[in-house]
Amino acid sequence: MNFDNNVSLNLLNKSLDGLWLRQQITMENIANFSTPGYKSKFVDFESLLKSNLNNTEKTSEANNQIKSSNIIIEENNDQSLRLDGNNVDLEKENLQLAKTQLEYMYTVTEMNSYFSKLKSVISEGKK
Repeated sequence: MNFDNNVSLNLLNKSLDGLWLRQQITMENIANFSTPGYKSKFVDFESLLKSNLNNTEKTSEANNQIKSSNIIIEENNDQSLRLDGNNVDLEKENLQLAKTQLEYMYTVTEMNSYFSKLKSVISEGKK
């Protein structure tokens, strides 16, 4: 079986990559809360992935769009209310970290479920 052509599995894999990077960037923002002039960053992969997938009709096109979708790290240019120019909102970052961790755990659960079903089909097919 070729897992490389499975849209669901490729989508889950790309989501895990994006969520992992988002978690790393959020922790970087939290770590730099006290750094003067630091501008927070954020990760966006869902919007580009969604727009790419809206233009596809075939499974092979969807797989190509998923694989070629980039995970973008952008700098947050919001104004800072602090005198040192740092624009990290600690409450927002902690909330984002918790949300990302839940999304990551859910995505891993979905991937495990996929492979459990596959294992069940294979083992039942032997009987």
